[in-house]
Parts: sequence; structure tokens; C-alpha cells
Amino acid sequence: MAGKFGAGVVAMGLMLALGACGGGATEAGSGTDAAAAPTAASGTTPDRGTVAGAIQDQMLVAIEKTYASRNAKTRLDGTVVHVSMDGDAEGSMAGFSDCRVLSQAVRETETVMLEYPNGTIDCVALLSGN
Repeated sequence: MAGKFGAGVVAMGLMLALGACGGGATEAGSGTDAAAAPTAASGTTPDRGTVAGAIQDQMLVAIEKTYASRNAKTRLDGTVVHVSMDGDAEGSMAGFSDCRVLSQAVRETETVMLEYPNGTIDCVALLSGN
């Protein structure tokens, strides 16, 4: 039962970290937030795809902040999001919760590869049972 709630807690942390990523960076001389979602023409609301894209653009930063206690670093290589962090790649449930949460956090076209000090875990292979 703890694993069920643990993944939810991490997912909640990701969302909170994503919220924290929105501030701080401004475009030079404009005074506007560079991480803000792009807007459509004045007086209109951006479409769902525009908003989702803006959120996803900040997801790697949110992952690093959420997993900061495990020294997480992310990088995108094509469609693979590599998440390097402290942990163990050899336990019986190694990476399972991390893969579940992180695979939901990245774009549908991206996959996750966990990189621990003692090995790597391909989340697609782990979650598909291969």
C-alpha cells in the first residue's frame, strides 16, 4: 500500500515543483515572465495544446526540483529523457515508482531512462514487463 501512496506523493511534488518553476526568469528589458505560457491574440485564451506545450517545456526543470534530494539531473536526447539520480538499479522493485511517475510527467512522445550510480533502467521495458 505504501508504494501506491508514494507514487502519488511524488506526482504531487512534481506538480508543486512545476508551479515553482514559473517564476524568476524574465526576458531582458521586458519585465515579463519568460516561462509564462504563450498567449494568443490579445483578448483570447490560448488553446489547450499551447498551454500543454508551455507546461511540458518546464517539466525537466520540475523533475530536477522534485528529485533534488536525490541529486537529480535531467537531459533530453532525442525523445529519451535521461534522469540521473541517486538510487539503486538492482533492487527487486528498482525504479518502479520513479518510472511510473516520470513516464506520466513527460510528453507522450518521450520515454524515460533512469540512470543510477550502479546501472540504468529503461522505463518502457520495466513498465511493460520485458
